[in-house]
Amino acid sequence: MEQLIHFQVERMLRRKRRNPALTLTPSSRLQEDIGFDSIDLVELAINLEHRFHIEITDAEMERMRTVQDVLDCVDHHLSELLVK
Repeated sequence: MEQLIHFQVERMLRRKRRNPALTLTPSSRLQEDIGFDSIDLVELAINLEHRFHIEITDAEMERMRTVQDVLDCVDHHLSELLVK
């Protein structure tokens, strides 16, 4: 299931990248490498919230700088849901 979640997150990120030849890695930076601006980041957070039924705070969104940060944020929220 974790692979499916990672695939879905990466698919969201791939749609927004400015350079189609760019290969996404966990260390790919959202702004510098993929080309995200602040609006793209807000849209990503909204899409993640809708897709995974989670709530991402503004502070968490500001900490999302790399692909791994996004994956960690989603994993964190989904693991909290499983504990409840």
